[in-house]
Amino acid sequence: MAKRLFLEDEHKKLKAKFFEFADWWMPLEYVGTVKEHLTVRNAVGIFDISHMGRIIVNGKNSKNLLQYITSNDINKLYPGKAQYSLVLTPQGTIMDDIIVYMISEEEFLLIVNAINTEKIFNWLLENNKKFNVYIEDITLQTNLLAIQGPKAEETMQKYTNYPLSNIPYYHFKKDKIVNKNVLISRTGYTGEDGFEIVVSIDDVKEIFNIFTQEEKITPCGLGARDTLRLEMGYPLYGHELDENTTPWEANLGWVVKLEKGEFIGKDALIDKRNKKTKVLNGFELMENGIPRAGYEVYNQKEKIGYVTSGNYSPILKRGIGLLYTNSVYEEVRIKGRDKLLKAKVVKPPFIKNTSIKKGEKKNVS
Repeated sequence: MAKRLFLEDEHKKLKAKFFEFADWWMPLEYVGTVKEHLTVRNAVGIFDISHMGRIIVNGKNSKNLLQYITSNDINKLYPGKAQYSLVLTPQGTIMDDIIVYMISEEEFLLIVNAINTEKIFNWLLENNKKFNVYIEDITLQTNLLAIQGPKAEETMQKYTNYPLSNIPYYHFKKDKIVNKNVLISRTGYTGEDGFEIVVSIDDVKEIFNIFTQEEKITPCGLGARDTLRLEMGYPLYGHELDENTTPWEANLGWVVKLEKGEFIGKDALIDKRNKKTKVLNGFELMENGIPRAGYEVYNQKEKIGYVTSGNYSPILKRGIGLLYTNSVYEEVRIKGRDKLLKAKVVKPPFIKNTSIKKGEKKNVS
């Protein structure tokens, strides 16, 4: 049975349409995916993303454990800094993509994909034997809200005394919103400026209702979250990323720090660095149609790959997507509903000049 959000009743009051995603019963949309998408691009929207896993790692060897099980360099972190990283299998393939928050020199918070929460929690426990740190899954004790869009900062600032302009991209601050203890992180998965807020289940309803009722922030579902991330070319676990894919193939070599020392998957990554079996890229349809994950990709009559993510872009007003192919192509054909649709291969992001601040537009899944 699907897990339920703590705020499910509040979403029902807002007329959410639900669907099952990653073993959770989640809002798909409220007033319509396209309208919610455009609201985030132009103003501000709020998402309940509490399905994402939240795991605390605490102890004097926490940094050493995380350095061993993640691909990025934990030593680049300092309290208040967040880092995008990968958890890899011993074979060098992607077990999950995560965000690591350094709360103190000994305490870290991991945000992991919902479908992988139990897997990553158990992987941490399995590799903790020689590090002996405290590991706790706090997913059901907390909620995670995302306030995203170019007006996110000015909207949120009314409810906290801490100057949000002091939080750079991929940094966070523990402070208060309407006198409730929260962790405020300048991160997101939309390509716009915004914040993600970790808050206890005791306090989340008041904060959520202030933003949706008093501020009239548009609630947004996973439908809009998906089209927003797709326009930026951000990968999604289970689509572009999985345990059959290496960071080299997924264009995530920038979060692999081979020079940092030993970590799980390193030897395999070195061996596979020049042995890619597929190429990840973006595409735009050159004729009417909406591509979907799983559609086959052809070069004339030869099958050369498959679509990993596809949808309609509300900004470009055409079908876009991500695909894996066996080589590099400039133009391909997408097979959907027994029709071959012409598409040009492009390098994401599909849209530029969004409101992300501090000049960094890396994936923030």
